Amino acid sequence: MLGPICMVGVFLLLGMIVKGPVWIAILPAGLYLCVHLIEGEIITPMLLARRFTLNPIAVILSLIFWYWMWGVAGAVLAVPLLAIFKVFCDGVRPLQTVGHLLDG
Repeated sequence: MLGPICMVGVFLLLGMIVKGPVWIAILPAGLYLCVHLIEGEIITPMLLARRFTLNPIAVILSLIFWYWMWGVAGAVLAVPLLAIFKVFCDGVRPLQTVGHLLDG
């Protein structure tokens, strides 16, 4: 979230250099923010939801285990680690049944 905020600030600062109406100075920052929000909140979740699902029970168990192991950092990393493990299991023939169990 820090990256898009910084970029909007950069676009606003650079837009203020341009002489002309205020809306022309704000336009690049506004366009960047709109494109970022559409991509991050609509397009990416739609594409990932179609392609990738996890078993909710596996997600909860993963959260509990990694929170117990590493605390808050483990809880933040629990779902990505589970997703990586599922992709790994799907790619290795003997572990495909485990990958199927982790599928939503």
